[in-house]
Amino acid sequence: MRKYFYIKNGEKIGPLSEIELLKEPIKSDTKIWYFGLKDWTEFSNIYDLNNSRPPIPINTNNNTFSNPRKWLFSILGLTLIIVSLYFYLIGNKEEKIYNEVVANSISAEEDFSFYLDKFYRDLEFYGIYPQKPKEIIIKLSNIDQIGQTSHIHALCYGINNDEIIEIYINKNSWNSFNKPLRYLLMYHELSHDVLNLEDLEATPNNEGKLMYSEISRYENYTMDDFIESFHLEFENYNKN
Repeated sequence: MRKYFYIKNGEKIGPLSEIELLKEPIKSDTKIWYFGLKDWTEFSNIYDLNNSRPPIPINTNNNTFSNPRKWLFSILGLTLIIVSLYFYLIGNKEEKIYNEVVANSISAEEDFSFYLDKFYRDLEFYGIYPQKPKEIIIKLSNIDQIGQTSHIHALCYGINNDEIIEIYINKNSWNSFNKPLRYLLMYHELSHDVLNLEDLEATPNNEGKLMYSEISRYENYTMDDFIESFHLEFENYNKN
């Protein structure tokens, strides 16, 4: 079952079922999010939650395709159903993975506050001053023991949500990484959650950059490489 979150007075409320959500004091401009939805979206713009779904024309005369307008509405209606079904399935899949990652997380095994504090200090050096969210979750998790995530080193769930940092790092990856790769992984995920940066495409031109997604290919990565990569990323961010 899909779980929803909404923003009330700057705080994230949830998870809630659809029935529970609709009992809340939701307005048309209330920001809603659920697993599978890319960004926080106003309630009025979420297809599944409002009553603006266009009706699918019924062909009572068995003559739909002879009327271009009816044919167009039939295609549009069918497309909306297919798209809704697709995002429903994707949302359920993402929610299942999230729940398993959280269930497999490990508390009090690693203190990540050192990396977090250094990340914010380095941002300030480049004149970048994001406000720290009230809720910060950074934990190890047995991500590689969950189906379809065996090659993932970390997952973050706070991107495009400045109210929270939520990062889960694969325990086996962390234990096998050397110092430069640990720094790279932490700064990569924090740049997702704090700066809302996206992964770069896995192309030769992007290799070596902080937001390059194929971290496992950095076999000979050094601290100098890491320092150069985050300096370049923060400089470019500040320019934009």
